[in-house]
Amino acid sequence: MDIADLAASAVKKITKGKGKRLAKKGYPEDLPKAQPVKISNKTDDKFDVGFAMKETMPDDFESKTYYIAGHKMAQKMTGFHDPITISAMWIGCGDEGGVMMVCADVIGLTNFEVSIIRASLEEFSSKAKCKAINVCCSHTHGGFDTVGYWGKLPKSGKVDTYMQKIFKTVKEVCLEAYDNRKKGDLYIGTTHVPDAQYDKRPPVVLHDTLTRIRFVPDDGSKETWLLNYAAHPNTLGGSNTLCSADYPYFLRQTIYKEKDVNVLYGIGAIGAVDPGYPDIEDRWKRTELQGETLGKAALSIDNDEKMKPEITVVQQPFYYYADNAVLAFLAMLKVMSSKIVPAKKGDLGIALISEMTYMKIGSQQILLMPGEVFPEVAYGGYDSAEDSATGRGPEIDPTPLVDIAEDKDLLIFGVTNDMTGYVVAPNDFILHKTQPYLSSGRDRFDRNHYHETNSMGYSAAQTLTDVFADIMKRVK
Repeated sequence: MDIADLAASAVKKITKGKGKRLAKKGYPEDLPKAQPVKISNKTDDKFDVGFAMKETMPDDFESKTYYIAGHKMAQKMTGFHDPITISAMWIGCGDEGGVMMVCADVIGLTNFEVSIIRASLEEFSSKAKCKAINVCCSHTHGGFDTVGYWGKLPKSGKVDTYMQKIFKTVKEVCLEAYDNRKKGDLYIGTTHVPDAQYDKRPPVVLHDTLTRIRFVPDDGSKETWLLNYAAHPNTLGGSNTLCSADYPYFLRQTIYKEKDVNVLYGIGAIGAVDPGYPDIEDRWKRTELQGETLGKAALSIDNDEKMKPEITVVQQPFYYYADNAVLAFLAMLKVMSSKIVPAKKGDLGIALISEMTYMKIGSQQILLMPGEVFPEVAYGGYDSAEDSATGRGPEIDPTPLVDIAEDKDLLIFGVTNDMTGYVVAPNDFILHKTQPYLSSGRDRFDRNHYHETNSMGYSAAQTLTDVFADIMKRVK
């Protein structure tokens, strides 16, 4: 047994011990099942939509060390290419209230941190009849460490003053977006963009749909576009040390050159799905081309369908059972901000409180998910027993999300309201035999299984699909 084996064993022992100590104080009560909240504008058949955006850069960059998130640990940020922005879009149904959609150029925020943001907006939510505040993170790998585990462990890589600035900025853009609301119509359109993504891990399952939710105000003023596509914003690669929103920055700039509109961007089911053009060695050229491709595609959408001003929301908290002793240990050390509770299930007897939100705007179903779900968990296409990493077939995998929704056009936003890692199909789930969750395992075809080290564990996919299935029972 080498030192890494001993470390993995020790971390598991410590986290299991934490679970047992917490259990002695009693297990938490079951989380209540959220009931669907439905609103509609029966007065004038219009939406009211508002937008706001602000740059969010640190004021103390020269005096404090900032780490770049997404690739290497303890990699210092050395300068800036483009600014980090946070945008908010209020989508309302007149006097009945509405929902707030926040899109942020950050690697992720935990559900605990999202709860801090919501608490700061409690008064607003009450007055505005806001039914849900959702924070979708772009997951840029060129931004600041806002989760904690890209610093010099065991210290967190987060800078508290910057985290407070993010919280403050989210609050500000939410309030401004609401104040900026106007009457108008909401449309949804799609196009296929096959060149802007590739699946680097079998089974190859790609959902190449770019979705645009487009608000057109009655007064002829600036439109607001909410875009969604599945590709990791990690185009710049691990050698980059400059602050950047990655390809979403170039996506927005491409659109701005052609049309004077507001743009928000959120990611889809991005587990192991990288951006396109992998043969281009110049990372900045590749990143710019990725953004240009998606921006031009968004501009080209010509199949808009008008959405009816009706919104259904179910915001469901749940216990996410942690089998990953390393992530649980980092939460214990407060490297990342997550609330730990004892659990009767799971390998460690520990769970984190997470959240899933279902929305329906008009006839469009939308699922806002924690973490980075693999596309086969979302859309189907699991490996056969012959081809799978484990030698087991799809009979052990959960029902794909689109089948639960009974909707192949289910719109998925990932890394929303929580940052919980990858969601891997059970028949593709491989751990290192002696260093689980610490080192990458290799399967029977000698393929690397890095993603499992940054997942909640084997049961993650089943947990999420079970939560969604339960939500859909209440919606129907």
